[in-house]
Amino acid sequence: MDRVKTYWGGEVEVSVEPHEMRMSHWVYAPRFADISGERILFDLTGKLWDLISVSETEDALDLRLRKYPGDRPEVTLQVQRKGRVLLVAGKPVDGADLERHLDTALI
Repeated sequence: MDRVKTYWGGEVEVSVEPHEMRMSHWVYAPRFADISGERILFDLTGKLWDLISVSETEDALDLRLRKYPGDRPEVTLQVQRKGRVLLVAGKPVDGADLERHLDTALI
């Protein structure tokens, strides 16, 4: 997995900071930066959320996340291009409280 990748023609950047949970168990926790607006939408660095993949469309990015140790279903976090709105389970969430919303989506 690339450690840093840009989307929407360089408007935003998704980076991962791998950290080892246990011997040879790595979590690639994502950080999302709005380069054009010079702000961080969310940062899960050092958390238990592992980025599985990112899918890009003209209107949104879908980030598939799995919580370590991976024994529960994955959660899709959507970032809408217009307004940089974050959606978990189709509901808008605040980036500062993202981890709680992701945990709630597992229930």
